Amino acid sequence: MNKENVGLYDQSFEHDNCGIGAVVNIKGLKTYKTVDDALKIVEQLEHRAGKDAAGETGDGVGILTQIPDEYFQKIIKDFTLPQKGHYGVGMFFMPQDEKVRLRVKKMFETVVKKEGLEFLGWRAVPTVPSVLGKKALDAMPYIVQVFIRKTSWRKLWFRF
Repeated sequence: MNKENVGLYDQSFEHDNCGIGAVVNIKGLKTYKTVDDALKIVEQLEHRAGKDAAGETGDGVGILTQIPDEYFQKIIKDFTLPQKGHYGVGMFFMPQDEKVRLRVKKMFETVVKKEGLEFLGWRAVPTVPSVLGKKALDAMPYIVQVFIRKTSWRKLWFRF
């Protein structure tokens, strides 16, 4: 099928993909059922994990949710989180080498401060390496989350 560029459409952005699944609560309610249904979709999209010939190692798959504030407020012990909606969370896939990882973290913290934001802390994400195949174990990153306090746009705007 030959498509031509029209309006905002640009055929150079066309590419193949395995597809996605989406589950939402149309009333905006946060429920375990919504998460469970999303996980069921992931289980049905086995090809999405791009498994190797041994069937042990894939390219990964996951689900995206809102920030689970109640959970984070309960488990974070090394620093204090602001109230819901006043912080952001980032996922980082870091090197396993601790010295390199510490340098990367320090560089990120420096950039956060230079941008006028408040760095709150890091959280190592619990993992279960025993379920991974050898290839995945050999390439497994150290997974951490970073927490940053929300700042006023006005405060950032006046920096420029």
